[in-house]
Amino acid sequence: MRKLIFILYGALICLLSLTQIELLHLTFTYHDKVEHFAAYSLFTLLAYFSTKSRRWAFILCIAIVIYGGILEILQASSTGRIASIADFTANVLGVIGGIVIIKIYRSNTSQLIR
Repeated sequence: MRKLIFILYGALICLLSLTQIELLHLTFTYHDKVEHFAAYSLFTLLAYFSTKSRRWAFILCIAIVIYGGILEILQASSTGRIASIADFTANVLGVIGGIVIIKIYRSNTSQLIR
Protein backbone atom coordinates (compact mmCIF):
# COMPACT_ATOMS: atom_id res chain seq x y z
CA MET A 1 0.00 0.00 0.00
CA ARG A 2 2.86 2.39 0.82
CA LYS A 3 4.41 1.86 -2.60
CA LEU A 4 1.08 2.62 -4.26
CA ILE A 5 0.75 5.86 -2.27
CA PHE A 6 4.31 6.81 -3.31
CA ILE A 7 3.54 6.15 -6.99
CA LEU A 8 0.20 8.00 -6.87
CA TYR A 9 1.87 10.97 -5.18
CA GLY A 10 4.50 11.02 -7.94
CA ALA A 11 1.68 11.08 -10.52
CA LEU A 12 0.01 13.94 -8.62
CA ILE A 13 3.27 15.92 -8.64
CA CYS A 14 3.49 15.37 -12.41
CA LEU A 15 -0.10 16.48 -12.94
CA LEU A 16 0.32 19.61 -10.83
CA SER A 17 3.67 20.40 -12.44
CA LEU A 18 2.49 20.18 -16.03
CA THR A 19 -0.98 21.72 -15.87
CA GLN A 20 -1.94 25.26 -15.02
CA ILE A 21 -3.91 24.96 -11.82
CA GLU A 22 -4.29 27.82 -9.38
CA LEU A 23 -5.49 26.11 -6.22
CA LEU A 24 -4.40 28.80 -3.81
CA HIS A 25 -3.91 32.51 -4.27
CA LEU A 26 -1.22 33.12 -1.68
CA THR A 27 0.16 36.60 -1.36
CA PHE A 28 3.70 36.28 -0.03
CA THR A 29 6.49 36.39 -2.58
CA TYR A 30 8.02 32.93 -2.31
CA HIS A 31 4.91 30.78 -1.80
CA ASP A 32 5.70 28.78 -4.94
CA LYS A 33 9.13 27.80 -3.60
CA VAL A 34 7.62 26.81 -0.25
CA GLU A 35 5.13 24.60 -2.11
CA HIS A 36 7.95 22.95 -4.06
CA PHE A 37 9.98 22.43 -0.89
CA ALA A 38 7.03 20.91 0.99
CA ALA A 39 5.93 18.72 -1.93
CA TYR A 40 9.38 17.23 -2.44
CA SER A 41 9.98 16.80 1.30
CA LEU A 42 6.79 14.76 1.48
CA PHE A 43 7.77 12.88 -1.69
CA THR A 44 11.07 11.94 0.01
CA LEU A 45 9.30 10.81 3.18
CA LEU A 46 6.93 8.66 1.13
CA ALA A 47 9.92 7.15 -0.69
CA TYR A 48 11.59 6.29 2.62
CA PHE A 49 8.49 4.66 4.07
CA SER A 50 7.70 2.79 0.84
CA THR A 51 10.85 0.68 1.08
CA LYS A 52 12.62 -1.20 3.85
CA SER A 53 16.06 -0.84 2.28
CA ARG A 54 18.23 2.19 2.97
CA ARG A 55 19.93 1.63 -0.36
CA TRP A 56 16.63 1.77 -2.24
CA ALA A 57 15.55 4.81 -0.24
CA PHE A 58 18.77 6.56 -1.32
CA ILE A 59 18.20 5.53 -4.95
CA LEU A 60 14.62 6.83 -4.76
CA CYS A 61 15.87 10.18 -3.41
CA ILE A 62 18.23 10.51 -6.38
CA ALA A 63 15.36 9.50 -8.70
CA ILE A 64 13.11 12.16 -7.13
CA VAL A 65 15.72 14.85 -7.82
CA ILE A 66 16.02 13.67 -11.44
CA TYR A 67 12.22 13.47 -11.72
CA GLY A 68 11.91 17.06 -10.48
CA GLY A 69 14.49 18.17 -13.03
CA ILE A 70 12.70 16.40 -15.87
CA LEU A 71 9.38 17.98 -14.85
CA GLU A 72 10.99 21.43 -14.84
CA ILE A 73 12.34 20.81 -18.35
CA LEU A 74 8.91 19.60 -19.51
CA GLN A 75 7.32 22.75 -18.09
CA ALA A 76 9.21 24.74 -20.71
CA SER A 77 6.99 23.18 -23.38
CA SER A 78 3.81 23.17 -21.26
CA THR A 79 1.13 25.80 -21.86
CA GLY A 80 0.91 28.27 -19.01
CA ARG A 81 3.97 26.91 -17.19
CA ILE A 82 7.52 28.22 -16.98
CA ALA A 83 10.62 26.16 -16.24
CA SER A 84 12.61 27.57 -13.35
CA ILE A 85 16.02 26.87 -11.83
CA ALA A 86 14.69 28.33 -8.58
CA ASP A 87 11.85 25.78 -8.55
CA PHE A 88 14.30 22.95 -9.21
CA THR A 89 16.49 24.26 -6.38
CA ALA A 90 13.46 24.28 -4.07
CA ASN A 91 12.76 20.67 -5.14
CA VAL A 92 16.31 19.61 -4.30
CA LEU A 93 16.19 21.45 -0.97
CA GLY A 94 12.88 19.71 -0.27
CA VAL A 95 14.52 16.33 -0.82
CA ILE A 96 17.33 17.36 1.52
CA GLY A 97 14.74 18.56 4.05
CA GLY A 98 12.99 15.19 3.82
CA ILE A 99 16.30 13.42 4.42
CA VAL A 100 16.93 15.58 7.49
CA ILE A 101 13.47 14.69 8.85
CA ILE A 102 14.20 11.00 8.24
CA LYS A 103 17.55 11.27 10.05
CA ILE A 104 15.85 12.91 13.03
CA TYR A 105 13.09 10.29 12.98
CA ARG A 106 15.60 7.43 12.86
CA SER A 107 17.71 8.85 15.69
CA ASN A 108 14.63 9.37 17.86
CA THR A 109 13.25 5.88 17.21
CA SER A 110 16.65 4.29 17.89
CA GLN A 111 16.79 6.11 21.25
CA LEU A 112 13.34 4.76 22.14
CA ILE A 113 14.48 1.20 21.45
CA ARG A 114 17.46 1.48 23.81
